[in-house]
Amino acid sequence: MTPPRRTMAMGLAALTLTLVAGCGESPPSPSAGSSTPPDLSVIGCATDDPTNVGALTGAWQGNEGGVYYIRHVGSCIWWFGTEVVDVQPGVTGQPGFANVASGRIDGTRIDVEWADVPLGDVMGGGGLTLMYHEEQDQIAIVEQRGDWIPFGATLFTRIDPEASPEAIPSESASL
Repeated sequence: MTPPRRTMAMGLAALTLTLVAGCGESPPSPSAGSSTPPDLSVIGCATDDPTNVGALTGAWQGNEGGVYYIRHVGSCIWWFGTEVVDVQPGVTGQPGFANVASGRIDGTRIDVEWADVPLGDVMGGGGLTLMYHEEQDQIAIVEQRGDWIPFGATLFTRIDPEASPEAIPSESASL
């Protein structure tokens, strides 16, 4: 009999692979007035140098109260954002939102597709165009795409600028 934690880990891994594979097959939500959607094929970046820590890697505070953990590798961006305070492992529909996003950065422009995940009690998703303002060390949403509920935050400020860009990967990350 497979231990419950291992079964759950295998299930999460299968779900992640399914989501990643599915996201690569369909185009992102189109921008208003744009004939070509942005290139969001970030999966290729996963094979890039895993120790690469881009300038946006770190923890960011959304002006709606959420915390976003951003990973920046090359031209790729991933994030996990949440306002769930006391996470109860394995419990879905907890009060607050939890979402993931992936996309690309080109200069100061960032295009991502995002979706809420069932950790929280909010379900939505869509596309975002953001701009990174280096002088203020802030990221601002300049466009939202899609038919789902609007994204809650409009501005993100780095929580700990001293720790973020020079973050050192843990030894377990190389396993």
